[in-house]
Parts: sequence; structure tokens; C-alpha cells
Amino acid sequence: MQVGATGVMINFVKSMTGFGRGRATTGEVEIITEIRAVNHRFLDISLRVPKLYASFEPWIRKIVSERVGRGKIDVTVTRTGGKGGLVEVMLDHQLADGYYKCLKELKERFGLGGDITISDMLTIKELVVPLEKEESIEEEVPLVEASLRDALDALDEMKKVEGDALWKDIEQRLISIRETGRLIAPMVDQVTATAKEKLAKRVQELTGGLELDEERLLQEVALMADKSDVTEELTRLNSHVEQFLACREAGSPLGRKLDFLLQELLREVNTVGSKSASTDIASYVVNMKAEVEKIREQTQNIE
Repeated sequence: MQVGATGVMINFVKSMTGFGRGRATTGEVEIITEIRAVNHRFLDISLRVPKLYASFEPWIRKIVSERVGRGKIDVTVTRTGGKGGLVEVMLDHQLADGYYKCLKELKERFGLGGDITISDMLTIKELVVPLEKEESIEEEVPLVEASLRDALDALDEMKKVEGDALWKDIEQRLISIRETGRLIAPMVDQVTATAKEKLAKRVQELTGGLELDEERLLQEVALMADKSDVTEELTRLNSHVEQFLACREAGSPLGRKLDFLLQELLREVNTVGSKSASTDIASYVVNMKAEVEKIREQTQNIE
């Protein structure tokens, strides 16, 4: 949501795909955050962060989930710069004493020559233990957050641009469906009249030209008209199109709502096709189904 120049709140339709990059620096430390987003039915966040920032993961997930509705989100945080203030190197004195005594014992037992040097001791990795300074690491939280939020802002902008393009395409297809429905509406009465003529002709052929029972004929025609009348379906179809178009004002996230409306839209189109006996209406229905399918493909990209 954004406030426009007139002070009116603007809601944006957003794509689920996009990329954002954020950078924050202080002294010799640089934090870069990159976020990639692709289509997904739900919100799925994957993180790759430096080992030093492992404790930040729940907090990072929270910030991302507050800004993104759904999609597969890959967040990568990298840190460059010195770690002197973040890590303290400790020597395990007790372990060093033990290893030194073992090495001396080996020399004496097997009559080995040479001195035990510092190089010999440093080959034992467990002797020198790096310890992370939690207090110092926490001091980098504002830097990580600045980089993360910059990346989210950049991602959001790209998703808005792509979302706007998607919606324009969807809007044109919805308008096409609505206009096709309006073309079908006046054809409903014509279908009934045509059915009456065909029925009367068929009865005369079967009865050898006997006089028709007009009342009985009208009953049969009324029954046929009721079965093939798609007025209600066209009314609901138009209502679904209008609701779909109005969704833009709400802005994302609205993907799931669009999925529901799309199902209802397709239901009405299918019903119109199954009830109508007109080849002209059937051709219109085929066109509407094609548009609905293309809209489905586009809505799968909307957050």
C-alpha cells in the first residue's frame, strides 16, 4: 500500500516473481542481502546466512513474512570484512598439557629424536578454539536489518512492475469475456424461436402433415427453452467478471481470492456451453474458455 500525490491510498497488484538486492556498510564490514522470489502456492522462505548470524534466522524470517504474502523466497546474506571484534581465540590449556605429555612419552618410548615444537602443537586443531562474542555479533543487527529491508524494498518494486503488467493482460481478457457474454444474451430468445420451428417441422414430418396441437407444441418448446436458457448463467458470469476487476483496488495479496473467482467463472462458462444448442453460442463459449485458461496462467503469478 502506498499514498499517492492526492493523499489517496494506492494498492498494488504484485507478481510473485522478482529479485531484490540490499547493501549496508560500516567501517570495514559490508552486508549484502539478495532475495529471489518465484511462484509457490504458499509462503516458503529459505535462508542462507553466515554461521555468525545463525541466531538471526527466526528474526529474518519474521521480517520477510511481514512483507511477502506467498511465494518461494530465497534469502542470501553475505558478510565481508574483519571478524576480529566478533571472535575471540582461546587456548585449551588442559588439552595442550595432555597432548604435550603424550608427545614426550612417544619420543621416550620409541627413542625418537628432535624437539617438540609449536608447529607440532598447532597441527592439533582442538587446541585453539574460536569463540563468538554474542554481544559484538548483536551489534551488527542494525546493519543486517538495513541490508534486508533495502533488498525487500527492491524486490517489492520489481513485483509491482510485473504485477501491473500481469493485471493489464488479465483485465483485457476479462473485458473480452464480458463483451462475449453480452453478445450471447440476445441470442437466447432466437435459440428458442429456432427450436420451436425445428420441432414443429419435425412433428409434421413424422405425422404426415397432420394439424399440430399448438398448446402441446408450446409446452414442449417451453420445456426446451427452460433447459437451454442461460440467462442466469450469463448474469452470474458478468457478476464474477465485475468482482474480478474490482480486486485490483484491494491490491495484493489476493491470489487465492482470484483462484476462487476463476473457478466460479469457469463453472458458468461451462454451463452456458452445456445448456446451449446453438453452434454460434458454442463458438463463443470456446473463445471464453480460452480466455479463462490464459487468465488462470496469469493469476498463478500473482501474490
